[in-house]
Amino acid sequence: MKALIVGADHVDPIRQELEHNPHLRGFTATEHWTGRKVGDERRKIPSGTGLVVVICDRINHQLLRNVRDQAKRRELPLLYARHSLTEIREKLAGLVLEAGH
Repeated sequence: MKALIVGADHVDPIRQELEHNPHLRGFTATEHWTGRKVGDERRKIPSGTGLVVVICDRINHQLLRNVRDQAKRRELPLLYARHSLTEIREKLAGLVLEAGH
């Protein structure tokens, strides 16, 4: 299963957290959209994606709406965060707890 990170330029720590966190089994690959490329606002979330992480302070409103609407239609978990690995870890822990219920 894939994870999609939207926003930010350098996401290696986030990518490692998603792919190597023992509580998040199944994320074997992570795709990244910076939001800086022409056409990013119209991209489709790839098939096989199981989680979308949006770095809110690094993307424009149109891209945010596009990703949010696609994730909602496909019933994908969506995690919003600033560019802070600590915040992302906390939200992932909450996501794992919700999935466990």
